[in-house]
Amino acid sequence: MTIRRLFAAAAVAASVAAPVAFPALAHEGHAHGGEEPKPVIAMAAPTLETSSSDLELVAVVQGKHLLVYLDRFATNEPVKGATVEVTADGEAVTASPVPGEDGVYRLEAGWLSTPGAHDLTVSITAADASDLLIGTLEIPATAAVASVTGNGNGVADVLGRVRQDSGLLLGAAMVFLLGVLTTVALTQRGRSRTVAGAALIGLGLLLASGAAFAHGDEDHSQDNKDKAPTAAVAPTAATTAAMATTGVSESPRRLPDGSLYVPKPSQRLLSVRTTVAKPQEAAQTVQLIGQIVADPNGGGHVQATQTGRIEPGDKGLPYVGQRVEAGQILAYIAPAVTSVERGGLQQQIASVEQEIVIAQSRVERLRKLVGSVPQRDIDEAEATLKGLQRQRAALSPALTTKEALKAPISGVVTANNVKVGQVVEGRDQVLFEIVDPSRLMVEAVAFDPRVANSVRGATATTADGVTLTLEHLGHSLALRQQAIPLLFQINTPPQGLSVGQPVRIVAQIQGTMSGIVLPRQSVVRGPNGQPLVWEHESAQRFVARPVRTQPVDGNTVLVSAGIEAEARIVTDGAGLLNQVR
Repeated sequence: MTIRRLFAAAAVAASVAAPVAFPALAHEGHAHGGEEPKPVIAMAAPTLETSSSDLELVAVVQGKHLLVYLDRFATNEPVKGATVEVTADGEAVTASPVPGEDGVYRLEAGWLSTPGAHDLTVSITAADASDLLIGTLEIPATAAVASVTGNGNGVADVLGRVRQDSGLLLGAAMVFLLGVLTTVALTQRGRSRTVAGAALIGLGLLLASGAAFAHGDEDHSQDNKDKAPTAAVAPTAATTAAMATTGVSESPRRLPDGSLYVPKPSQRLLSVRTTVAKPQEAAQTVQLIGQIVADPNGGGHVQATQTGRIEPGDKGLPYVGQRVEAGQILAYIAPAVTSVERGGLQQQIASVEQEIVIAQSRVERLRKLVGSVPQRDIDEAEATLKGLQRQRAALSPALTTKEALKAPISGVVTANNVKVGQVVEGRDQVLFEIVDPSRLMVEAVAFDPRVANSVRGATATTADGVTLTLEHLGHSLALRQQAIPLLFQINTPPQGLSVGQPVRIVAQIQGTMSGIVLPRQSVVRGPNGQPLVWEHESAQRFVARPVRTQPVDGNTVLVSAGIEAEARIVTDGAGLLNQVR
């Protein structure tokens, strides 16, 4: 036997053993050859889907029980408090409601353990609806399940046997190769014997560490024999049934065609609701940009009429956000008088007081001469005295009298531009701004004169999603930056609005358009930014439909293309469905 023939025999043996040996080498947690392992996908349990024009039913087998999910067909709303009776194989069983879960009913029947096709007749009696639903439920063979599941961990047992058989084949191939190399080492001489001896030593070391080579650092002891495998395995129908029997639950997922598979339990968690699309007419609309402004009769400014120093009122200076009443004193203005002005006033007061003393003496002297002097002289002297006294009374408070700053209207303080001790100038400076929050308006601009002349109604939406109902008051005849100002009155303004807050306005104009009216939250954005809606095509399947939309008001949009009449379109939960991957 030549050395070339011996190595050829070894190569043949290795090639025969390789296909079975390599799966054992690519054991748990490793990907060899650049391939990623495919995850184990839990297929659906035996399921029945059936519906009518009023109700939709999904029945799922879970071990010895049948779970029935009952919803309204049009709205996908769970049906509570219904009587559900299921008849199959001549056996009628009434399902009982599952506590804490709306529209979910459970029953136990003997035919659930019998494999094959079962024709189900479901009688439903609810408070406002009665129906009879028919369908066929296919239950896989339990014998196949038993052969795979074994002691309850069928996938692990199958994988364990595969790894064990592969390890035995690999060991047999290596023993054969070891024998060939031993023969070469004993029969040949020179370089051939040296090479064969080195290969023999290396192969011996490899066989000595065979457990670690085949299994890494895994533990296959009795305590860990139930450990779940992570190798990629395509489950069979029997494995699927075993998963259903042990209660394996599914999660929403995107299917290869881009549609979504969303089980009924997930639909309830996401609060998915639908509506039936119906064509209708709606007013034509345009979108405008505006902001909230104060009503001229519901806002006021407080200004000083003289130069002076700010002093707080009886309750202190008002703060921004404080509500004040009409006539309430907000602050005082103490007159700011210079030393020169003060000296001049004091001189005038002293001069007037001197004249008062002279006038009083004259009046007293004339009164003693009553009958000797004309009464007219006495009256003139008394009038002069009274005039001097009024003049003194007018000059004295000029140094001490404070001006009271009062609220012109009842409302909320939106601006406070003063501090205690601040010196302010009269007339020009606005000290306080007050706005009545129950009297607000929206001001917008339109660049098309035809829009300004044809507005019939409007709604506005704030950045945080609050919708405002507007009444068109009119538009200005003067352009502002080449645009026409429009003014709208807010009907019943909600809490939390602020003057200057931007809003998006949808104004209805003359003319109509045809389409399907949907809530605004029904329309979401696809990965490419295109607007789309989700159609509830079947009980647990949703399909994305690209659409062309036009806003109707702040809460609804009109779909002019992309969906057909009578399609069930998701209204609540569309944003959450759009995130399913």
